[in-house]
Amino acid sequence: MVFVNFNYRLGALGLMAHPELSRESPHHTSGDYGFLDQIAALHWIKDNIAKFGGNPDNITIMGQSAGSMSVLAMQASPLAKGLFQRAVGMSGAIIGDAGIASLIPLKQAEHNGERLEKMWGAHSIAELRALPADRLGVPRSPSSPPIGPVEDGYVLPDSIQDIFAKSEQSDVPLLLGFTHDESFGGLGKIESLAQYRERAREKFGDRAARFLKLYPASNDAEAKAKAHLADRDATMVASMEAWARAQAEHGKAPVYSYMFAHPHSYTPNVTFSDLDPAIAGAYHTSGVPFWLGTLDSFNQFRKTRDWKPEDRKLSSEMMDALVAFARTGSPDTKALSFPRFNPKNERLLKLDTRPAIDSWPDRQKLEFFKEKPEKPAS
Repeated sequence: MVFVNFNYRLGALGLMAHPELSRESPHHTSGDYGFLDQIAALHWIKDNIAKFGGNPDNITIMGQSAGSMSVLAMQASPLAKGLFQRAVGMSGAIIGDAGIASLIPLKQAEHNGERLEKMWGAHSIAELRALPADRLGVPRSPSSPPIGPVEDGYVLPDSIQDIFAKSEQSDVPLLLGFTHDESFGGLGKIESLAQYRERAREKFGDRAARFLKLYPASNDAEAKAKAHLADRDATMVASMEAWARAQAEHGKAPVYSYMFAHPHSYTPNVTFSDLDPAIAGAYHTSGVPFWLGTLDSFNQFRKTRDWKPEDRKLSSEMMDALVAFARTGSPDTKALSFPRFNPKNERLLKLDTRPAIDSWPDRQKLEFFKEKPEKPAS
């Protein structure tokens, strides 16, 4: 395999739309510059990879978290067609009403760009271009306008779900998955059963009773666990399942899916400012070093992981599956066999010390989080 990693613009420089920028554009649009950078990089790879021993007709794109969202955007964008033959998405998707992010319509994105311009104290694109780059961070405050991927009419000519519904996506084999214990926001930190029920009423209003039936808890410990599980399903699982379902229903190429469920092996008594080894489980991003064979990077500056033979064995098996997928379009190996995603019987491969076939979370739960709007409690 020949591995290529590339940079692309982030934040406002990568995603901000603005009416003046749209007027300058021959396509009458703005935003999604980071996606254009990725497409430019893919063109470069296709034109040049043979000189590095690669095959320009067998390119696999892969991303995790926001990178996975980019992989989905590349699959949906007509500008990226023919530039890759397989795609791997790890814990991140922008599709429909599911998940942690959604596309912003161009007019709204342009308005958000104007609001951001005012926050920076500028009055035109010319003034923005004169600002130092370190002034162009998006302020982290409740009043800050959202800056994100745009349904711009050019890179993404339609919503991603509608692009798939019309079977206009790049119809390539997919390997999609999430981790067992990742979650974002949702109900927030829960300490007791009473707090769990109150948060459910605050967030879901007249749907709270149904939520509590889907995620029942009878004591404080169960409440903490079910809140975390619900947060995972509402943010990550729902969006990844929507992506897998869209390809399975509107494409011919197969979808293979997994859930990474293997906690890291930590050095005894190691501490972190943002992670508790006792409860971290298979957290967001924890599967990446297993897929890429970078386990030892965790111990480069201080020993935080006490890797066991079973950790290295699983990583080796996952790397073999990734290579197999890039080579053939199927991740199956002698050690690992991934079920093909079937919307009528959603199965995945649970990646743990002893990998096994398992089910996706109950579809009733995922559908619950797609319902709009949420009504306030009466």
